[in-house]
Amino acid sequence: MNKTVAIFVNSEQKAFLISLAQVLEEEYNFSTRLILRDHGVKQVVDKILPNRSNDIVLSDIECLIDDVISESRYLEEKYKCRLSMLISENRALGQGYLFNVEKIPDIIRASWSHEDKLREFIEIIKKHEIALNGCDFVIRQWPDKVTSMICREQNICTYSFVKIKFGSRMFWSDNDYVTSSNLIKRIKNKSLTNHSGKSLDYVIESHGDKVNKSVNYTFSNALKSAIRLIWNDNKKWLRGMQKKDSYHYLGWLPSIFRQALNYKYIKSISVQPNQVSTYKLCFFPLHLEPEVALLNFSPEFNNSMEAITWISKSLPADTLLVVKEQALSFGVRSNWYYRQINKIGNVVWADPDVHSWDWINQAEIITTITGTVGVEAVHMKKPVVSFGAHQIINYLPTVRYVESYKQTKLAIDEFLHGVIDEESFESARSYLSDSQFESSIELPEYESLYLSNNLETELAKRALKNLFSEYPVLLK
Repeated sequence: MNKTVAIFVNSEQKAFLISLAQVLEEEYNFSTRLILRDHGVKQVVDKILPNRSNDIVLSDIECLIDDVISESRYLEEKYKCRLSMLISENRALGQGYLFNVEKIPDIIRASWSHEDKLREFIEIIKKHEIALNGCDFVIRQWPDKVTSMICREQNICTYSFVKIKFGSRMFWSDNDYVTSSNLIKRIKNKSLTNHSGKSLDYVIESHGDKVNKSVNYTFSNALKSAIRLIWNDNKKWLRGMQKKDSYHYLGWLPSIFRQALNYKYIKSISVQPNQVSTYKLCFFPLHLEPEVALLNFSPEFNNSMEAITWISKSLPADTLLVVKEQALSFGVRSNWYYRQINKIGNVVWADPDVHSWDWINQAEIITTITGTVGVEAVHMKKPVVSFGAHQIINYLPTVRYVESYKQTKLAIDEFLHGVIDEESFESARSYLSDSQFESSIELPEYESLYLSNNLETELAKRALKNLFSEYPVLLK
């Protein structure tokens, strides 16, 4: 077999991805090419799998750019995209698009000129074109739009090994939104008459729940965090390790203390479930920003304040919108943001210490742009208004994807009138869990490999067996 597989290796899951290359070569007779971010990653590769000759270090590739605007328009036409959209999905270059987290520290690159930002993306695209030339399919730890658009243009399939929302199960995503054509097909092919009637037990996402519980918003903790930041930033500065064009020196310092202040303010104005029990409730949890859940998985719409206003204007007088802040976002949103939303009469802030599941249980409707809460709502048999175009739950009978205020109001009216029956809720839960179960494998060891530098051959074998089972065409 003469197929060539390109595997992107960054700092995360290095050993697992390198192990995939070893197994692909030794057991499947594929040729592999590791595409490495920089020489720091290459050093790890050289230790784990020495004497490789086909690998490419992206930082080593030099690109000549003559006319930034002309080359930008050429690439836009070639890949049927807009570079401004790609820039908006980049947390550094696209910082100007982050309207809901205006207190995030400035990144130097965010203030680059239009042409400098275009130049950066031209270089990224050209480097990836060179690296991907001659590949038959691509494996990556996480989707990225540049790789995807190049691969689409060259008819190269891409695959990312990602978690589903049930337990420790993993599956292969073949798109940019951590879903897959097979998963979507399975959900679409379900019907009210052929689902199992069972569903996997949904468990709270362990990493996220651990993070939420570990956050400490006291001023004493803020002081400790500030001292650590000052120490680390000064150490980097003295050693010349401060990243060029990154966050300003001590840029995160104000956010550390703002986190404690904002938490205290939200705590003072927030409500608990029993305090709003006389109203019908609509629940909207905010997202961590900037993060892939919004930047990359919902690039067309990621304005939480706009979503809140659409929902608020759609609710009847006996219904409140409950908004819950994300545990790690208190430092990057302004006090103005919280006060402005608090001025909307039918919107209340959720007590930050009350678990989201308590609000989901009490709410009539769950609203979300993207993320975990939509899956949780389906499992808990609640209707969902989805603002994210690429959510897998959009294909379920108890979810309505909306693109405008008009559609938002229609969806809310429908759900409040109770037109969806119990069987549909049961079916939606089964469609989702059954389809995800069929597409995935149990791999609890994967999460512990985050920064591992040891070969994981057995895990790689199991993952690849699942890949070729889901996509047998790759072996032909």
